[in-house]
Amino acid sequence: MSLPPAGDDWVALSAEVLPLEHLATWPIVPSCGAVVVFAGTVRDHAEGRPGVFALEYEAYAEVATQMMLAIVQEARERWPSLGRLAMLHRTGPLAPTDVSVVVAVSAPHRLEAFDAARFGIDTIKARVPIWKRESWEGGSAWGLDVHPLAGAGAPDQRGIDHMSRVGN
Repeated sequence: MSLPPAGDDWVALSAEVLPLEHLATWPIVPSCGAVVVFAGTVRDHAEGRPGVFALEYEAYAEVATQMMLAIVQEARERWPSLGRLAMLHRTGPLAPTDVSVVVAVSAPHRLEAFDAARFGIDTIKARVPIWKRESWEGGSAWGLDVHPLAGAGAPDQRGIDHMSRVGN
């Protein structure tokens, strides 16, 4: 995966391994005394689906990236003192223990950092068009936690219902 862009915001979708070790230190800036890193990993089971051995994430990349940037902006409006903020999500095939999503936040104090990180991951799951297909012993199907994308509204002119199948 490429290095972060210049500035304090890093948003990306990538088929490459997410740089978790780098994301633990990238948010550190002199004005902030707290860094929170949330990493979602692939687990080996899902409700009613033991023996999950693979996931595949698909994304509507252009829209997903725009929505993640909007989430970053919303977080900055809610917590103006945030230092750096990263939101990265994998696409493509993943195996158990692979890191699928990372939200990393720095803030002057831990409360803002924890709150902003939780807001980031919860809002990605609620709004961003990313789909998860699970493969387990005995079959494969889209993730069980399908829900309408927040703010997506009715189906678009092609009749596509905007659904999110994101989950960890």
